[in-house]
Amino acid sequence: MRKILILILSFSFLLLFANKGKSQDITLKEVSVINEQGHVRLRWEYNGTDTVYIYRDELIILQSTVEIAEITDQSIKSYIDITAEAHTKPRAYRIKNSSDNSDIVSTYFLTSDYDSCLNQVSLIWRDLDDFNPPFPTNNWIPSQFFININEDGDLRKIPVSASENEYTINNLLENVDYSIFIETKWSPTDTDSDSTSKSNPINFFTQMPIRPDYINAISTVIDGNNTNIKFNIDPNTELDTYKLLKSDSKTGSFDTLETYTTAESQIIASDINSNPNSEINYYKLISLNQCGNKTDSSNVINNLVLEAELEDFDVYLKWNDLNEGSLIPIDYTIYRVIGNMEHVYIGSRPSNHTYFTDDIEDFQDYTQFCYYIRATESGTPIDDFSQSNIACVYLKPKVYIPEAFTPNDDGINDLFQAVFSFIPKEFEIKIYNRWGNIVFETRDYSQAWDGKVPNGNSAPTASYIYYIRIKTPNDQVVEQRGSVMVIHP
Repeated sequence: MRKILILILSFSFLLLFANKGKSQDITLKEVSVINEQGHVRLRWEYNGTDTVYIYRDELIILQSTVEIAEITDQSIKSYIDITAEAHTKPRAYRIKNSSDNSDIVSTYFLTSDYDSCLNQVSLIWRDLDDFNPPFPTNNWIPSQFFININEDGDLRKIPVSASENEYTINNLLENVDYSIFIETKWSPTDTDSDSTSKSNPINFFTQMPIRPDYINAISTVIDGNNTNIKFNIDPNTELDTYKLLKSDSKTGSFDTLETYTTAESQIIASDINSNPNSEINYYKLISLNQCGNKTDSSNVINNLVLEAELEDFDVYLKWNDLNEGSLIPIDYTIYRVIGNMEHVYIGSRPSNHTYFTDDIEDFQDYTQFCYYIRATESGTPIDDFSQSNIACVYLKPKVYIPEAFTPNDDGINDLFQAVFSFIPKEFEIKIYNRWGNIVFETRDYSQAWDGKVPNGNSAPTASYIYYIRIKTPNDQVVEQRGSVMVIHP
């Protein structure tokens, strides 16, 4: 019985000693930089009764730690080191009592490099080992990093591998406040995996000139061989540099045509090498910041290419769509110009109906028929229209030459002059007497022969030979020979 009692007492003593030892263990749970001043918060678990001593590496980083605080109240499980200066370098901590030391844990020191031109910030974080390798090893090994970002009140977290110590955040918003810190998940040697710490925070403002809220491509207007493109720009922008870009397809690569520097809210750009009678080109305007980087882009707009074909007295017109794929309705209006007459509206077509037929049978006395298309997006001002190239067709040219005239100044049939159904591009006429001498010639189609010979006398009554050569507006050459009778009543 006595032996049993002794065994029980011995077991109880050993159990009490074991529990007492276990209760004396100190476990660090957090070592975090809590503000821009570099204050560090320590948090630990400890159920013992001994005084707790807090040690930190010396202000001038050496290979040892010094005591910075004593905690006699065991209900206190945290401490804020306001002299840490952990916003300038990493700091190492250890907590101990009379019988146990915690692990050595280093804060992480976060630095950043903000590039306003690239809209990115590069981050680098380092612990004490990176600064002074001989320092006692950091007992905690990171198992995961998290980059915590406060983007003007919008919070997000980016996971980063534990093997990394740098990261670049791209596509930063302009003119907003950022606050960033690194959160570390640890794998301590003697503690639970929920241990954590936070680096010093980095705060900065992404100050940039105000970029335009919009750049709108409004219209393309063909002027001869030029394509003029109108853009409207947000008047509140602080940027003043823009590039006109051009491509031969809507989704293809765009090349720079010209760079503009202006504070105006409208740009009318010109492509002087556009070949607008046969080529469809696509344009957009981009804004550049002070670094020369693109910030915003307009929508893509194209020119209208009109084609016209003549069959008998029907003119078949067809053209491409403006703003291909756009859901905004477009109204196409068709205009005709006969010769040098005023243009006339002859019809309209809705979106995706890019064809029209014009009957010109009632205009057989004319030769040249030209057309152009105007396109207007629904809801836009009437002056914001796009205009196609001018496409022309030609009826067979008609030339009327009188067979006789009476140059007696009675006001009736006094002149000999060719009459055309068109305006000649080139003109030449020569009139010969019966001996082959030239009695009249001119290259001015509006100049008539008044029946006088070169010496100023009246040409005698006789038959005269004429030769006429004409080039029509579509470069067709007409040559004609014949005779005209000069009659003196």
